Amino acid sequence: MECVLQNQTETVTGAGTASRPVRILASYVMDAPNVSADYADELHALASNAARAIVTAADDAQVMFVNANDPSSDVERSLTNIDGVVVLGGSDVDPSHYTSDEAAIAKVEATQPKADEFELALITAAVERGLPVLGICRGSQAINVAFGGSLITDLGADTMHRIDATDSWTNHDIEIAPDTRLGSIYGEANVSVRSAHHQAVDTVAPGLRASAVAADGIVEAVEANDDRWVLGVQWHPEEHQANTHHMNLLAQAFITEARKH
Repeated sequence: MECVLQNQTETVTGAGTASRPVRILASYVMDAPNVSADYADELHALASNAARAIVTAADDAQVMFVNANDPSSDVERSLTNIDGVVVLGGSDVDPSHYTSDEAAIAKVEATQPKADEFELALITAAVERGLPVLGICRGSQAINVAFGGSLITDLGADTMHRIDATDSWTNHDIEIAPDTRLGSIYGEANVSVRSAHHQAVDTVAPGLRASAVAADGIVEAVEANDDRWVLGVQWHPEEHQANTHHMNLLAQAFITEARKH
């Protein structure tokens, strides 16, 4: 895998020799001033793991990172010659995009308004172009908000989805709905996932459907309810203690669709 920095965008490329690589844009917030250095480092590690899975899925795949929080980040420029979009984890989506409930708004943690503006527009533009879109954690929530849905701003402390603020990672089972894209990718109805989140999908947006739920009824995945390749998973298949096979399956299905473009 080769990494180069060009125009503030990191590119991770497979070892293939194809003249036209499958180009994937991966968006997340890099080093925001209102998050801790440890959290920023964790986001960098998760992004690297996701990119590694994608370039492993195809030796002609190329992953280009964009900092969603950079004021200079531009959707049209970012999508030039791109075949698929991945929106990764990060801070809470600003609830002003989906609610005016002051009590709900008060429960959010660090938000990144510029990143919200960029990634919601990025998702919309990618879908309009017919590009496959994969969302992970915040990325899944952003997909739901971009389509017109809402979020639960806080699930509360010590849930099955996040143990506590100091040791957030946990594992739990999800149930995948039959006859869904996610079900066809995983080929299983019940899987264990690696999780760390305090927000979740509330009202599923028009044009989407819930394709997986946790035992407590929380939506764990959303996807387009038509032929569009749009899929968001609430868990972190790219986390280093997650089931590597699950991330690889997602990456392979995503790359297969992206190759069509």
